[in-house]
Amino acid sequence: METKAKKPIFKRWWFWALLLIVIAIIVAAAGGGNDSKSSKKAAEGTNYEVLDGTVRTWKNSIGTTWISVAVPVKNTGNDNLYLSSATIDVEDADGKLVKTMDLVSVYPQVLLPGETAYYYDETTLEDMEPTDELVAIPHVAVEKAKVDCIRYEVTELAVKDGEYDGASVTGRVENTTDEAESSVYIVALLFDKNDNLIVQQVDILDNELQPGEKIGFKTTNLGFDVKASDVARYEVYAFPHQYQF
Repeated sequence: METKAKKPIFKRWWFWALLLIVIAIIVAAAGGGNDSKSSKKAAEGTNYEVLDGTVRTWKNSIGTTWISVAVPVKNTGNDNLYLSSATIDVEDADGKLVKTMDLVSVYPQVLLPGETAYYYDETTLEDMEPTDELVAIPHVAVEKAKVDCIRYEVTELAVKDGEYDGASVTGRVENTTDEAESSVYIVALLFDKNDNLIVQQVDILDNELQPGEKIGFKTTNLGFDVKASDVARYEVYAFPHQYQF
């Protein structure tokens, strides 16, 4: 008795139909998972971009090699962000670790949508000559802000060279809130003609700032003396130091 050979399973029409259905289900599930992940990230308000950092090295008047690192972070979402201190590794052209900077401060700490904050630090480099081949590798901490964005008004701003040191920013800060503040930070970000951050300068008021009161300030930096002629633009922020737990 002659029997017909069965066709291999991969030649049957229902096999291919079933396979296409399975593939469609897998693709749909994958797409749904990505959408869900994106929606969760947006809902948490943690959309941000870490931009390319800049590394500067120089020798001071007594021959010590210094390094400054600036790393910008942009708020690309719709919610305020809170930025905590970061760790920044500095590598040479071969990817070898040259320096690790811990507890690097960032300003402004509470970042509004569309704004850019800058992690910045200066320190010395031992047994090393100045070089242009160093790269910053940042490890940042960003989350949705739980604290309000409080900023005081700054006026009468000017960038001037000092008699014995580099440029600084002077001005007046006014408490435009209804509460007194004993820990007021003034931070100036100075940029060059290529819109790179040259230096970050800070002043902390000694006196308590009462509601409606104005107090003058003058920013200073740790090691890098920038000249007023090198400053193409600057940003100044005044705020109470805020902690988020």
